Amino acid sequence: MKERLIIGLMSGTSVDAIDAAVVRVGGRANGRYSARVLRHMEFPWPAEIRRRLLAVMAPAQTTTQEICDLNVAVAERFAVAALAIMRLARLHTKDIAAIGSHGQTICHLPIAAKSKTKNQKSKIGSTLQIGDPSVIATLTGIPTVGNFRPADMAVGGQGAPLVPFADAMLLTDPKKTRCVQNIGGIANVTFLPAGNAVPRTAAKRVIAFDTGPGNMVMDAVVAIATRGRQRFDRNGQLAAAGKLDEALFRRLKKHPYFKRRPPKSTGREEFGQAFARGLLNDIKNGKSKTENLIHTLARFTAWSVAHAYAQFLPQAPDEVILCGGGADNPVLARMLAEEFRAMLPATPAIRLIEEFGIPNKAKEAASFALLAAATLDGVPGNLPSVTGARRAVVLGLMANP
Repeated sequence: MKERLIIGLMSGTSVDAIDAAVVRVGGRANGRYSARVLRHMEFPWPAEIRRRLLAVMAPAQTTTQEICDLNVAVAERFAVAALAIMRLARLHTKDIAAIGSHGQTICHLPIAAKSKTKNQKSKIGSTLQIGDPSVIATLTGIPTVGNFRPADMAVGGQGAPLVPFADAMLLTDPKKTRCVQNIGGIANVTFLPAGNAVPRTAAKRVIAFDTGPGNMVMDAVVAIATRGRQRFDRNGQLAAAGKLDEALFRRLKKHPYFKRRPPKSTGREEFGQAFARGLLNDIKNGKSKTENLIHTLARFTAWSVAHAYAQFLPQAPDEVILCGGGADNPVLARMLAEEFRAMLPATPAIRLIEEFGIPNKAKEAASFALLAAATLDGVPGNLPSVTGARRAVVLGLMANP
């Protein structure tokens, strides 16, 4: 398969920045994709757009006018990021085969979530990522693939997670069972059995799902408690200064999400600002401190990951490949190792994604470059064993400049 340069664009649930990556995507004789990140850069969201995005995210109330305007404003910022990374890599429009844009999720309602929503009669889950691909394609002059999730939901899937397609292609080992553990705003795991993963077989062998909150609740608590002076717990300093609130920890572990069986996904609808504000109100009415709350939430995230492995994976992995913002939090990483030792029959080795030649901050953007390649090739990009879809389908819509 001829190698192609594809730009991947990603903005996650934390809404910190747009990650842009120039990725060289190729294929091998066995049908397994290869990918090499040539250049990566973060483009922080302008403060005003970030504020507006957070304000419209479910379960917030907003207007169609605001969503309509943000749909284009977000696309403009994605286009700016694509053009900037292209210049940094000293590339021209003609050098890039396509852009793969995740967009910005503002609402995600898989079937389980829709059943709790008033006036929802459709049996198909729904999701909304703004940042119109047609605007990106027109402003950059590059064909753009976007709207990856709805096709999977149309055949009964959760529409998430989608990154496991790339995990399977790039990180499966012939002899070792691995888990790729992303700790972003939401934490999610991809279970990769030993063997060779190619598009036609990975769909039946890989397990992946959201384990629960990652950094999202901690970030929200830090931002609210510091009135926006801090967005996150840098290097786990606040968590390190606090102590475990045993009563709160017991209560958090009873959240109904942790009893649901995969396939499952979650987001701000369950673990967003409202959830964080409720926790802060609790400590204001008690004697606990913010540092204790952050410490307890870090332990909660670590517990939720280990609990998911113990409850829902067929075996303990040989290795856990850690990625996402949580990989940069040493306190959280230490707690995760402790929870693995306590809850799993065999303790996996914890490795960082950089050991596999993939920059941590570029991983998800690179994954959507790979998904765009699959769309161009007519290769299904969803894994039914992951999303719960009835069948594999080609994902995304192509917008031409």
